[in-house]
Amino acid sequence: METKERILIKAGELFRGLGIKNVTMDSLASDLGISKRIIYECFSHKDDLVISTMLYYIQNENEELSKIVNESKHVVEAMFKIIKHKRELLDSYSPLFKKDIARYLPRIIKLYYTRADDLKRYSLSYILLERGIKEGVFKEGINIKIVDSFLQDLMVTMHKSQRIVLLKPNEREILENIFIPYFKGLSTPKGIELMDEFFGKLEE
Repeated sequence: METKERILIKAGELFRGLGIKNVTMDSLASDLGISKRIIYECFSHKDDLVISTMLYYIQNENEELSKIVNESKHVVEAMFKIIKHKRELLDSYSPLFKKDIARYLPRIIKLYYTRADDLKRYSLSYILLERGIKEGVFKEGINIKIVDSFLQDLMVTMHKSQRIVLLKPNEREILENIFIPYFKGLSTPKGIELMDEFFGKLEE
């Protein structure tokens, strides 16, 4: 394994466990057993490291989620399994990391979700929408780029809106009041029926 990848993996572990602010270049170097100079040879500053680490994990996570999509009978089953997977993943993150990462989301989206080629590479929602249209789950004529861009911006809003933060909604409330109604609005009768079937199974 190359040094740069070792740094990204360890940085990700520390960020998720301790929060981004609490991880210094010195502490990262110490955990890796290397000099801080080596880290700076790979990453010009901490923000560069954070963004690169998030991209690394997005790529790896999307590869894992793509397997779920490919093994699912249809797009709604894939969405259901992905949500369950992400719930388990979020439970493993420290509250500090969830708070810290909100500051970086707009930059990550601007860097990696604005070009058409990158949408298909990094955006799982783009892939799901594209497949859903082919399967007759989502309506034909949907402009996937517009819908996907809106969903990316919505994720940023969910993390940065003080009004939403003060309400402290749990994940089920967010799904039932925001995301599921939105996706139902994009759905055909077949898609709505499948969503009612699968998303009624979500545990509290």
